[in-house]
Parts: sequence; structure tokens; C-alpha cells
Amino acid sequence: MAAIYDNSAFIHSYQQRSHLTDKDSDEIEVRSVKWSKVLLIVVGVSLVFALGVICALGLLYVGKFNLCDSQQNNDTKPPTDPGQEPCASTDEVKLLGEYNKVKDCLYSCTEFSASSCKLCEEGWKPYGGKCYFFSSEKQTWFEARDLCAISKAHLVIINSKAVQDFLVSKIKVTHWIGLNDLETEGQWVWVNNQTLEETGVQFWFIKKDGTEPDNWDGHNPSGEDCACMGYEGVFLNSWFDASCEYKKKFICEKQFIAFQ
Repeated sequence: MAAIYDNSAFIHSYQQRSHLTDKDSDEIEVRSVKWSKVLLIVVGVSLVFALGVICALGLLYVGKFNLCDSQQNNDTKPPTDPGQEPCASTDEVKLLGEYNKVKDCLYSCTEFSASSCKLCEEGWKPYGGKCYFFSSEKQTWFEARDLCAISKAHLVIINSKAVQDFLVSKIKVTHWIGLNDLETEGQWVWVNNQTLEETGVQFWFIKKDGTEPDNWDGHNPSGEDCACMGYEGVFLNSWFDASCEYKKKFICEKQFIAFQ
């Protein structure tokens, strides 16, 4: 009987310990659920607050442009109150418009397909926000300039090494570019009237006995007043001056379709 009694006591003691352990486990689980709910509430409130701030900033930003448009349409002067932020400048408005155009174009790419986002016309190559056309036919510099204009473009303007390198990678023979000193000998300007100093880069060919441009008049008494990339099929990464009457391939440049 003593053995049975001891065994029952052991079972009763085990059951009590088991009961207390389950209760403790339930309490821990309840606490965990409560803290999870609190954490979710805090995160939710934070997200709502952040969204509200973003919306408020967006409304203020859009309102700034609407105010500026309203003032421009009514021919009124900008606010003179020192505490009031002035209207966006013309450049800011233009930049916002270009941003929206590109954003819409990229959105159509991701939503439908890349083919629906047409940055350049057929036969033109996109690079750095511009479209470039590499001709297959040879023309004089003047003819090339006029043909580019027909396409609402202009002979290419090179204003960075990145653009220079891109163009070099696409050609195998000499090409006309939009640089000339037709107006004043030795004063080289681009077709948009920018000078070399304003664009900040130049890639004239350097030779042992001098540097391009040299205004050589061996073939044309009027000298060499138009610039090209390369000499025949060599030195394509350098510029040379040449007679504008020579026939060469040429490169046109214009903006993305969204900016036209």
C-alpha cells in the first residue's frame, strides 16, 4: 500500500506541476500577442504620419507651381511678403515638365512593354537624353546642316568626353560635326552659337608639327572652316578642320521624343 500511495502522490505532484506550466505558458502567449498588437499600432501610426507629411509637402510643392502659373497668367508680380516663398523660376517649371514627361514614358515601359516607350525615332540612337542619327550618305557640311534641320535636329554638339566616346564607338569613317569658324577665322563655334570655351571640351588632333585646326588651303583657297571627327578612317577620336565643300558622312542630334 505504501508503494501505491507514493506513486499516486508522485502523479498528483506531476499533474500540479504540469498545470502550473501550462498556465504560465498561456500568460506568456497573451503577453506576446498584446505586445505584437502594440507594435503594429505604433508602426501603423508612424506610416500614416509619414504619408501625411509626404502628401502635405506634395500639395505645397504643387501649390507653388499653381501659384506661379496663376500669377503669370494674370500678369501680376511675385509676392513681396518676406515670409512668403517666391514662385518657382521658369527653369524649375521647365525641369518639372521634362521630369513628368520622362516619368510618364518610363511608366509606360514598365506597365506594358519596352517597345511602348519610344525615346527616339526609327534609325536614331538614344544616349544621355538625346537622339543621334549617323548618316549613311556623304554630304557637304552645309547640306548636312540643312538635312539635320529638316528632321528638327542639328549637327551634333559635343560638350563632354562621354558624348565624344559614344560617338567614336559608333563610327568607322570621318563624320561632320556641328563646329565651324565660318563667321570669324579662328573663332570656332557650334551650330547653337556656343563657343568651345562655353562647352568646355575640345579634342583637336595633335601632330608633331602643330595642332589642328590648321586652316590648310591646299585644296580650297578659302581654307578649312568646318570640323569633323577623324581623318578618313583614322584618328576618329580627334577633330580636324576641313573644307566645308568636302562630302562626308555626318551626325545629327536632337532631344528625346518626349521633349520635342
